Amino acid sequence: MSWVALVGGVLVVVGLIGVGLAPRLVAVQQSRGLAVGDGAADTDDRIQVTKGVGVLLTIVGFVVIVLTV
Repeated sequence: MSWVALVGGVLVVVGLIGVGLAPRLVAVQQSRGLAVGDGAADTDDRIQVTKGVGVLLTIVGFVVIVLTV
C-alpha cells in the first residue's frame, strides 16, 4: 500500500468526521467568536457548508484510494 492510498484514507476519515461533527464545529466557531454572522439561517448555512466540505473530502479520498489500488 502506497503513501498516496494512505493519504486517501486520511481524507476519507477526516471527511466523515467533518460530516458527523458539523453542528458542533459551527457551535464552537460561534462560541469563540470566529463566525461572522449572527442569524439562525446563517448557522444552518454554515452547517450545510461544513457538511458539504466533509462530503467532498470523503469523495476525493475514495477516488485517490481507487486510483492507487
